[in-house]
Amino acid sequence: MSSSSDNQAERMTAYLDAELEASEAEAFERYLEDEPQARSELEDLRKVMQLVGKLGAVEAPPDFVEKVARKVRRRATFDRDGGGLLGLVTLPFQVICIIVILTIAALNMMAQLEAQPQAVERDAAAEAADEAEQADDAPAPRPIVP
Repeated sequence: MSSSSDNQAERMTAYLDAELEASEAEAFERYLEDEPQARSELEDLRKVMQLVGKLGAVEAPPDFVEKVARKVRRRATFDRDGGGLLGLVTLPFQVICIIVILTIAALNMMAQLEAQPQAVERDAAAEAADEAEQADDAPAPRPIVP
């Protein structure tokens, strides 16, 4: 929207609210006579304002102010921090990250524990094979004769 159309919209609202001075109101009415589209917009705006005026008042919940203030503080904190990574890190996201890290660590430990007994068994089998080879290579013991 251009600034002139913004200005005309403000003048329409002020005209409907009877906030224009007499000379401004007359000038605006002359403008409306020359511009049928503006006159149509004014009538539409008048109808909308009448409908809105018929609506009943709505009362905000008792904790509305507290909730809004909390959200404003939270957004102000994120804006102050530049809205970077800290803006993405919320409590649920932190909890999910911790759970994922703990799961990966537990799986890694389980894999290491499963691999370690196999290594010990292989070492024992290798030692037995080495002892058997050494026994074969060693000279046979001499019998003791009395």
